[in-house]
Amino acid sequence: MARVEVKAAGTLQQRRDDSAGRVIVAREELLRYGDSSLADTLRRQPGVTVNGGQVQLRGLGGGRTQFLLNGEPAPPGFSPDSLAPELIERIEILRSASADSSTQGIAGSINIVLRRSSARARSLATLAGNESGAGWSPEASFDLSRPGDDYSGNVAMQVARGKSAVAGSVAESSFSARRLTAEENLSATERIGLVPRLSWKFDGGTKLAWQGLLDHARNRNRGTAQETTLSGDSSEFPMSAYSANARTDTARSDIEASHRLGETSRVDWKAGMTRNRRKSDYVFNGGNAAGDALWLRHVISSAADDGASSSGTLRLGDSGGHVLAAGWDGSLARRAEWRRQEDSSAAGEPLGELDQRYIARVRRFAVYAQDEWTVSPGVDAYLGLRWEGLRTLTNGRGLAGVSSNSSVWSPVAHLLWRLPDSRDQLRLGLARSYKAPNTRDLVPRRFTVNNGNGPANPDVQGNPSLHPELAWGIDAAYESYFSKESMFSVAAYHRRIDNVIQSVLFEDKGKWVATPGNIGGAVVQGLEFDARLALGGGTTARLGMARNWSHMDSVPAPGNRLGEQVPLTINAGIDFRLGQGTTAGFNWNLQQGSLVRSSVLQWSGRGTERRLDLHAAWLLRPGLTLRATASNAMKPETRSTQLFEDGRHDAWRETTRSGQRTIKLAAEVAL
Repeated sequence: MARVEVKAAGTLQQRRDDSAGRVIVAREELLRYGDSSLADTLRRQPGVTVNGGQVQLRGLGGGRTQFLLNGEPAPPGFSPDSLAPELIERIEILRSASADSSTQGIAGSINIVLRRSSARARSLATLAGNESGAGWSPEASFDLSRPGDDYSGNVAMQVARGKSAVAGSVAESSFSARRLTAEENLSATERIGLVPRLSWKFDGGTKLAWQGLLDHARNRNRGTAQETTLSGDSSEFPMSAYSANARTDTARSDIEASHRLGETSRVDWKAGMTRNRRKSDYVFNGGNAAGDALWLRHVISSAADDGASSSGTLRLGDSGGHVLAAGWDGSLARRAEWRRQEDSSAAGEPLGELDQRYIARVRRFAVYAQDEWTVSPGVDAYLGLRWEGLRTLTNGRGLAGVSSNSSVWSPVAHLLWRLPDSRDQLRLGLARSYKAPNTRDLVPRRFTVNNGNGPANPDVQGNPSLHPELAWGIDAAYESYFSKESMFSVAAYHRRIDNVIQSVLFEDKGKWVATPGNIGGAVVQGLEFDARLALGGGTTARLGMARNWSHMDSVPAPGNRLGEQVPLTINAGIDFRLGQGTTAGFNWNLQQGSLVRSSVLQWSGRGTERRLDLHAAWLLRPGLTLRATASNAMKPETRSTQLFEDGRHDAWRETTRSGQRTIKLAAEVAL
């Protein structure tokens, strides 16, 4: 029998053919640098920044980047740090919206596809050790896949223990004092994650699949702070220590089905449920300069996020002409928070207590229709229209129920023009998008600082009266694919955002509090460059740059950019093939710092961050590979600043943290 080999299109070819130009990050690239979290992996992708642990597109924070899990909006409480790259099949970065997925990504969307069955049976185990300044920690993962004609299944599992030690300092200045505080923080994390998947094929073209996600994490943190008064008065507790223990459990179950209705039509259906529980126990001890205990704060808290979602789509037509689709999707989300705070003297005398209980509910329902067609051999077009309605309700102890209703029509259009007699093409996209308030931002629970409350170090609480942000956006790009593994792209974007959500500062009974609020409109725009060049012999060079601008209507210049937007990001790297089975490479990342004016009296800023990642792999024999990686090899410091100026309460606070280098050694064994 003659041998027939079928190969899927590469990531660059998929990007070239897609009407919205999505960037696909394959599994090989996800695992290349041995990252312990998905956030570290995404940092190296074009147009992506990680600002204060928050993953952003277009440099925009505030939750304006939408995360999808298997194409569905991620559940409340989801964070990219909660998933290990070993549990993921691929990442899709979408810079513009489409009607068949939620249009909540003003900056764009990142779709995380969990591990799936492969075309061939596999059994792969990986054993690794990590060192990040606090000693070596073990890590193990297992990947099993069993494909079949009628039935297939796979499971991916990862178990890890991590330790870290971070030193830092806090410099403060006000009318009454200048202080410098040295901090030491130790942390340990234990995590286990499991992603099983089962799929079936039936007669008549019907397919059914179930996928689950289980994740359990325990965190233990310890820290001390020692204050030096340079002038004026010391803080209330110049010597302090804290301990914090937290446990997070996440469970998710999804089922999807597809049924063909003839040769060119089919019905798709999905449904899912998620459950997230977090419990924490926090103790703060405050003392005087001599180290004598003065005050004890004990906080026990919990947060429960539950959600359910469902969607359905009817598709008519084939890929050679029109493909019409219409469908619906909806979700229910509920967040319940409880927090009990007890303050006492060192002798155990009660000094006060606080018991807070809140529930926030969010209901979302959407219907949409779209049409994709090939206008001519060189022109593809996409038109879509989506209506999405949102209802929020927040109530709790001492709070009258607060509700809001909103809806938005989102037209979406994309045009792809392949230039004649070349591999170059032009893209143009127009979309209406929005950003719903995070459920945690709707809950008016107050997080109090333990020491030194002030305008540069305020308490934080939610706002149940928040309204969604609304935006119009246009995207344009010129792309050239001049070989199978080489391309470059130059893109521009523009967004007009209304009802911008940004932190608002106020004083309440002598305490300063920051809360999110709708403060007006903003304009965001930028340029992006992405290039990949195959140099021969298996060597590839990469370069990506993004320059972002923005301004707030309600905040005076200068520096009135939106939400600590990162103005410039650069990624540069080379991956080498040094011989048979031997590879190595590096990636250098820069995120330019800036000082942003968030209100008439308030400024915040971050220092420029530079990061160097290294990787190398050796194939010792078929089925056995050794890997060595170094993340953040130069371990530079990070710096953030808060500034408040009103002539009466002027305050300045700068926090510096030591960098953390992570070394990882791993052995991959095919069983």
